[in-house]
Amino acid sequence: MILLVLRHRALKPLKNQAPLPTPWPELRVIVPARNEADNIEHCLGDLARQTYPDAKYEVLIVDDSSTDDTYQRALQVAAKNPNLHVVRAGPLPEGWLGKPHACWVGAEAARGEWLCFLDADTRLDPDLLKLSVTQAQACGIDLLSLHPQQRMLTFWERLLMPVPFMTLMLLMDAGAINDPDSRRAMANGQFILVRRGAYFAVGGHQALRSAVLDDVRLAELVKGAGFRIQLLGGGDLIQTRMYRDLRALWQGLARSGSELFGVPLTTAAILNSIVFGFFPFVFPCWLGVRLIARPELWAPFILAVCGSLLWYTAHAVELRRHKVPLQYLLLLPLSYVLIAVVNTEGVIRRLAGGRIWKDRRI
Repeated sequence: MILLVLRHRALKPLKNQAPLPTPWPELRVIVPARNEADNIEHCLGDLARQTYPDAKYEVLIVDDSSTDDTYQRALQVAAKNPNLHVVRAGPLPEGWLGKPHACWVGAEAARGEWLCFLDADTRLDPDLLKLSVTQAQACGIDLLSLHPQQRMLTFWERLLMPVPFMTLMLLMDAGAINDPDSRRAMANGQFILVRRGAYFAVGGHQALRSAVLDDVRLAELVKGAGFRIQLLGGGDLIQTRMYRDLRALWQGLARSGSELFGVPLTTAAILNSIVFGFFPFVFPCWLGVRLIARPELWAPFILAVCGSLLWYTAHAVELRRHKVPLQYLLLLPLSYVLIAVVNTEGVIRRLAGGRIWKDRRI
């Protein structure tokens, strides 16, 4: 609980505190998009309404061989706004994954001092780009990444997503990530703003063409080369709904778990999920029953109850942060068991080479 509070405090929010840059630097926003028909119009509409000076920014939508009508919908929006441009990434070269390739195609075609890689499933406040560039310029940051507010609307999203996001928050030490003297590095690929010079100095996405977690790897390359990175909370300035159905949710969690932690740690997490799912509820109940016959167990019983209350309080904090109803606390055992199953599938698929994401083998 204490660690969770410390992690939340370390993830400082993006605020309008720095003076506006004079003159405004050239900014190019790159949106890699594969099968984003449900999201692309909303994302591009938000980008078209940005308060960043029109003459200083452009948006490049890179269609990553979508099998739905993402490309056509993007063209329709772009036709109404001269700042939006749509290109196709083309066939996927040998050794490349789809998103790194689309990002690289966009980066090579873009000009400007700053490049911004943005996922199509994000919703943006009109001041987002202005505030982000202002923050990076004022603080001498070479790579600025934002952690968006995650929107969870359906039963399955609310059941499965809070547990891995709380785990991620516990591991995501923004204080160390933002410390130039620390080797810790991380970025969130849903929003990465990077100086063009720093990006190409480390080889950009060409240097991580086969990385599933290309965002984390890019942050590691940039920081490892001596550039400054910063991870901030996006708050209400940027929101995202990552998954809209159970199939996509399941595939996404299975992919990210084994990639972020590796097979050994993910295997350990599977066992921990079973324990943490039932132990905080079952153990106090078991001690309570034993207490009837053995009163001397009162001290362990009180400690167990206090520990369980802290455990549930930590989850309540995370649920409220994601605006998930607190009644989902009652389903935590089921949540942890299903997460264990998801991670088991992720490990098996990674070892067998059968990982699938957006209808494409990775």
